[in-house]
Amino acid sequence: MALLRRHLPAAQLDLARRTVGEKAVAGTRVEVLPDGVAPRDDVRVEDLPERWALATAHHVVIERDGDPLVRRWCDVDHAAVDAQINVLTIRWADGTAPTRLHLADRTPQAFARTLRERVVASVVHRETTTLPGGGAVRVAIRRDEHDELFSEVLGDGYLDLSDPATKAAIQAAEARVRSAVGLPL
Repeated sequence: MALLRRHLPAAQLDLARRTVGEKAVAGTRVEVLPDGVAPRDDVRVEDLPERWALATAHHVVIERDGDPLVRRWCDVDHAAVDAQINVLTIRWADGTAPTRLHLADRTPQAFARTLRERVVASVVHRETTTLPGGGAVRVAIRRDEHDELFSEVLGDGYLDLSDPATKAAIQAAEARVRSAVGLPL
């Protein structure tokens, strides 16, 4: 559950999608990508023969029936491969429904390695805090694709934000984490 993200101004966060012509990406054609996106690793998705996921330096791009989902690495909360059923699940920090990819390749090491490397690189500092009324929050300082830092507060879904003690604990945790990296509140 996403509680709070302190972002850059909205104008700076737009991905500025544009048509960049046809780029060959492991046998597929990508026609709409954000400015500056260059492929690093990709993986085929089993659901449809033309589906794929692509890892770039700053984004994960997932083809969805001709409409690519383009998300920044700092938007990824968690990702994991279930090797028994060969499914990659990406959980998003903003609370959007997780993306599940049924992988065609049973050993997507290059893609998984890039995914992990990029997500880890976006986390500068983090802290988990247990709250007085129960539950916990994770407070992280993340780095976006422009190397700008922002704080992110994610709850476990059992939080009473109307409780003053809970609210104070969350604010204190965010203040500690921001202070640890020199960010103002």
